[in-house]
Amino acid sequence: MNKSDSVLKLSGALAKAQAEMPAVEKNATNPFLKNRYADLGAVIEAAKPILSKNGLSVVQMPVSLDNSIGVTTMLMHESGEWLEGTIFLPIGDEKGKSVAQVTGSVITYLRRYSYASILGMYADEDTDGNKPAPAAKPAPMTYEQAAQITTAQGTKFLDLTNEQLETVITQSKNPQAREAAQIIKNKRSEAK
Repeated sequence: MNKSDSVLKLSGALAKAQAEMPAVEKNATNPFLKNRYADLGAVIEAAKPILSKNGLSVVQMPVSLDNSIGVTTMLMHESGEWLEGTIFLPIGDEKGKSVAQVTGSVITYLRRYSYASILGMYADEDTDGNKPAPAAKPAPMTYEQAAQITTAQGTKFLDLTNEQLETVITQSKNPQAREAAQIIKNKRSEAK
């Protein structure tokens, strides 16, 4: 990723734009997999008025390197601040398509994902590749790990009263803090 020396104004404008950005309507169907997705036009049309309102614009340019084709996507702010990223895919053979057709398909695909990505948009379900493996559940926190957790003031959870631990369990928005407080409280109950 490349960026201007400062992205302060761009960041503020992007945060405002993202707060208004709708989920993009899935307006197309993959003829092979039959899944619905938002095409490039739908992604651009959903973002365009919000970008304009917040002084933002997106420019995309095809690039090539060896046997790969890519897209550079640049997000710009009216202040002159910018950031950009480039993504590549190898050009492969597709039965019944010329190299130009394959290249065009790859560029459109990369533009759609890059455009949505740089704006933090939800564009579609990524089911046209291999389905990702389900996320592994993290191992439960151990008592030793819970004993290392501290409050914002630096007090170890081990030093909190049961009342204070209960407050963390019922009121904290941090799932790790809730889990640690519950583990310590349970351990104290077992020891009685």
